[in-house]
Amino acid sequence: MNVSRHNPTVQSGIALVGVLVIVGLLSMIIISLLFRMQAATTASATSLRSEQAWLITLSGLDRAIDVVSDSTRTSLGWIDNPTDFEHQLVYDDGSDKWYFSVFRRNELEVGEIAFGVVDEASKLPLNGTNVIQLMKLPNMTLPAAETLADFVDSDSITRDNGAEQDLYDLMPVAYSIPNRPVSFLDELLMAQGVSAGYLYGEDANRNHKLDANENDADTLFPPDNQDGILGDGLHRFFTLHSRDWNVNRNNQPRLDINSVPLDPAPAGLLDGTISFLEAKRMANEPITSISELVDASITVTEENQAQRELNSGIGLKDLGQLMDRYSTHALRIRPGRVNINTAPTSILAQVEGIDETLANAIVSARQGLNPEMSRSVAWLLEEELLDAEQFKQIEPRISARSFQFHVQVIGYALPSGKYCVVEAIVDLIGPEPRILYLRDLTKLGIPYHFTPQQETSMTNNG
Repeated sequence: MNVSRHNPTVQSGIALVGVLVIVGLLSMIIISLLFRMQAATTASATSLRSEQAWLITLSGLDRAIDVVSDSTRTSLGWIDNPTDFEHQLVYDDGSDKWYFSVFRRNELEVGEIAFGVVDEASKLPLNGTNVIQLMKLPNMTLPAAETLADFVDSDSITRDNGAEQDLYDLMPVAYSIPNRPVSFLDELLMAQGVSAGYLYGEDANRNHKLDANENDADTLFPPDNQDGILGDGLHRFFTLHSRDWNVNRNNQPRLDINSVPLDPAPAGLLDGTISFLEAKRMANEPITSISELVDASITVTEENQAQRELNSGIGLKDLGQLMDRYSTHALRIRPGRVNINTAPTSILAQVEGIDETLANAIVSARQGLNPEMSRSVAWLLEEELLDAEQFKQIEPRISARSFQFHVQVIGYALPSGKYCVVEAIVDLIGPEPRILYLRDLTKLGIPYHFTPQQETSMTNNG
């Protein structure tokens, strides 16, 4: 009779193996949990620092809005203002100091950085632009210009080199074109044959400097003409956001001088001016430009058939204040006006009624203006740059102030180098400033050269 016996040594070995397997599994689980916890901690820290960079950048945007909203500042207060806009410390968290800078490219012809914002009224209104003006852009071709014109005009007539809806219907993926003014610039990328180069020029990364790949013909993106100059696109010369607000310097609506009650006498109008305006209304001769009132007269026939001449009583020195208080219509918004105090010569020379000679004279004369005089377009007459008839022609196309601004801000941390870059369009029309457009440009990289110490710290964004 055989008796089965259990071997204690074998049983102990099997148990030991089982324990080791369980310990190994538990160790793997623990390691996995520790890895996940570390990854979560790292991700949380990275996310937190990205959020900090975003918030610091928004602090810079808020500063820019405060500055451009300050009616006591002249244009120099926002065009070139390192005191408020360059390397502004916001927060020190113990390991990093967080700063912002509000920056813009300097003059059209110079690839340098200035610390300030761009007023959109220093550009030409794109929605009122013709093909001839578009053709003055660097690298613009006639087919692209006419295609852009067809894309936004209200008719369905195809220009010789353009494209209307019938062509878009034949594309692999057909789509409807607006045939109306567009509301944001990138919408023009839907136009046939229009690339980002037409909109943003050769500066593909928007860093305001000529990089090697932007001066090598077509070797590397973007395409360029290899002329050693950073070619500009539509966004540097034209705007979709220029609107003038028909209010006085206190943001109160101007009075329509053709319909305002003349009894009692409105502020700033003498008895002689009231009589003159009454006579103009009786003769059904509306005022088409406030400048018409300067040294003006009208002959009236009285009840006894005697004729009498009435003078406006308005001299050239009165025109600025009068234009601030009164308008010739009741329209609240006056679209597409160019600011004569900030637009460069190349822009002013494209305004109808202004040639290159007059544009140069305007830019030269405005350098010596006192802030009070520059608040009104009347200074063109006061400085005798043109006559009354010329002024009357161009006055509906110009302004002496701006209500929309293009703002670029970088928020950054030193020494870690974390950063965020945004651009925005700010509109001051209305009771409170509004942000019409906000775009994150961080992925395009560092937008401009910092000091050597700063740039070394910021080349690794993590």
